[in-house]
Amino acid sequence: KSRSSKQLHFSGIARKQRQAIYGSQNTLRHVMKNIIEEAHRLTEFFLKRGNPSRQRVVDLLGAMITGTETRTKSSNQLDEGGGPNHFVDALQHGPPQYRDLNFRLQMEVMKARMQGFCTSGFCLNALMLLFKLVEPIKLTQAPTLCPFYIAKGVKDVAHPVLGNYHKEARFGDEEAVTAANEYFATLPEWNEDVPFKAQVHWLCLRAFHCMLIPVLKEDTCFLYAASFFQGKDMDQFENFFGEHLLYETILDSPMFKDGLAHMLNLTMAFVLSCAYPEKATEIKEAKSASQVFGTVSIPPEKVSPEFAALPSCIIDDLVELLEYLHNTRAGPDQESDLFDRIDRDLLIVMLVFVLGSGDHIRNPSVRGKATTIMTAVAKMKNYSQRIEKWDFCVRNMIPSCVRVFTAVEKTKQSYYDIRMHLKYQLRMPIMELFEKLMELVEHKNCLKRFAEAESEDFLKFTNLMINDATYQLEEGLDTLLEVRKREAGEQPDESGAAGVGVHREVDEQEDMNADGQDMFRRSRHDPKEHCRTYMKMGHRTLRTLWSMSREAPQVVIGAPIVLQQMLQNCLNTCLDRLVGPKCLELKAKNAQRQDFEEYEFHPKKLLTFLAEMYVALAREDRDKVVHIVGEDGRNYKPQTFRKAIKILARENFIPAAALDDFRAFVDYLIQSASAQQAAMDAIEIPDEYLDPIMAEIMSDPVLLPTSKNIMDRKVIERQIMSTDEDPFNRQALKKSDLIPQDELRKEIHEFCAKHNIKLDDD
Repeated sequence: KSRSSKQLHFSGIARKQRQAIYGSQNTLRHVMKNIIEEAHRLTEFFLKRGNPSRQRVVDLLGAMITGTETRTKSSNQLDEGGGPNHFVDALQHGPPQYRDLNFRLQMEVMKARMQGFCTSGFCLNALMLLFKLVEPIKLTQAPTLCPFYIAKGVKDVAHPVLGNYHKEARFGDEEAVTAANEYFATLPEWNEDVPFKAQVHWLCLRAFHCMLIPVLKEDTCFLYAASFFQGKDMDQFENFFGEHLLYETILDSPMFKDGLAHMLNLTMAFVLSCAYPEKATEIKEAKSASQVFGTVSIPPEKVSPEFAALPSCIIDDLVELLEYLHNTRAGPDQESDLFDRIDRDLLIVMLVFVLGSGDHIRNPSVRGKATTIMTAVAKMKNYSQRIEKWDFCVRNMIPSCVRVFTAVEKTKQSYYDIRMHLKYQLRMPIMELFEKLMELVEHKNCLKRFAEAESEDFLKFTNLMINDATYQLEEGLDTLLEVRKREAGEQPDESGAAGVGVHREVDEQEDMNADGQDMFRRSRHDPKEHCRTYMKMGHRTLRTLWSMSREAPQVVIGAPIVLQQMLQNCLNTCLDRLVGPKCLELKAKNAQRQDFEEYEFHPKKLLTFLAEMYVALAREDRDKVVHIVGEDGRNYKPQTFRKAIKILARENFIPAAALDDFRAFVDYLIQSASAQQAAMDAIEIPDEYLDPIMAEIMSDPVLLPTSKNIMDRKVIERQIMSTDEDPFNRQALKKSDLIPQDELRKEIHEFCAKHNIKLDDD
């Protein structure tokens, strides 16, 4: 009794074989199973004694969960709300007591006693009992689990079953929630007693939030700390890994996983039935709930009252649980077998719903994390073919990827990011998934249909990807230049706000957290890691653009604004950096070998991507591509394109046929650009024909209604995609507000035709 379970079973684990550890865990699991089954039999006895006794059991469980609500506060969590990186950081640099795990665990026990919340072990035991109680509820009964129950909570008063759950943020805004409550009050069921199965289900939802998620966060901290100390301090490693093994004993037990899988399935079916209330009758009569949800379209047409009233933490907790399962897997190719216990189709529908339903799931970070999970799921044998071939996925996957890619633009940065925006981290798995789907004809056709039907969403998606690729590669290349300066003995420049000595128009306040700390201090002290990070991201983003231009070039060609952004801001800029006048500055000085691979910089691959993208787009409309490339006064240089051909031919980067196509494209480009420039030099162009910002001939002049300025449509629409503002007075502006200037357009086109000047739409 004087020794803990960790001391009895998991001391000296560094010297034990894994089989011996499994044996200890199985012994503990057998004991726990007997305890839970006995507790369940006792609970069943009281439940069968009639409604008053049954309600007292429910109220007791509700009071237990209500007492544990304070565990969700960051001050009552082991990581203090800062995540596992903060926990490990405190172990290294915090006060002495913060570096002692046993002291910190004793403090957690004292907090539990003082504030009345359950300890981690008690929480897991209580969850297993609750799982037993929801086990009889079928997935087809999800619509009957009373979505209006949450509306019965009274402000500032803890409900016997709901506790303070009704105070959690909802999926709908205040107005939508008020309207939902008024709607619920008109339902016949409003004045009836809530069924036992619905009460138990809501208890489980609360227990997920108050009991399970804090425990998973603790276990993640122990794993991170064990990984950090392994090989450095084996006593610390054994201490932290021993704690993890205790958690794993329950979390990875068949009994817990079976109960958790059923509750997850039930939660997903419940949330989706609230999002699609019109499917309620079908679900009740169907053999399988996932069969019904497989027929829906993402997103739903509107946010239903049933969905608006739900606490948004339901999805947050679901995503956090799935993220935990993915992050704590045994190896890179080994996912938790819980994914095999979950209803496969239901999970796919749920994840796609989270990705593609921006009006329903308003937290972009949660949607971005769901993409990481979807990408991991898509690699699992049991899921991959279903995602590729299932009609539901064919109809909804690509549009959902596009929408979530745009949504994560609004995510906030993290103090522990290594000089990179969180949105870039979240977009990497989106692009990986997108690229995989683009190889399939059905999904490729879906992209084409989506680009035509939802052109504004598609334009934003592509525009953001182009911006990302350009920024990431420039950040990586600029950092590599800074590294070369340091290698040459030059004084490092620490004044740049957006990178290692790189000056950009970035608000330095965005680099500070709430305490005024520089979020990216680590990166500035490690330029090599900074360079690697951005190079890796830049290569991935450009590869996805390459895939899109190769698989669906007509989609890009059909969007003039996107095409101009891709050709001038991305391809021309990157080509100039790779083979332009300053390209030699990227090489190591006096080095016996090039060290590009150490920085994840692969210029051969990048140059190949660029050449093949030019050719793929030119096959669709050579004259349009050539005109846009040639009118780029900043980055288009004939000698740069000729040098690119020379390098590609010398190094045999691409097949001979592809090289011939690129050479033919460049020859035609140089000839056409030269003729266009000669025509422009021969005449004086009236000022009223020029765009006031770009100083280029307008092909489609439009009037801005608030500032009364006239601009070229492609220029102002590109501005709207970024800021939705009139650049002259910062007033709100939409594409539909632009007023065509038909007479001026006719004048300009007649003038250009007379003087052999080609315009974008000629």
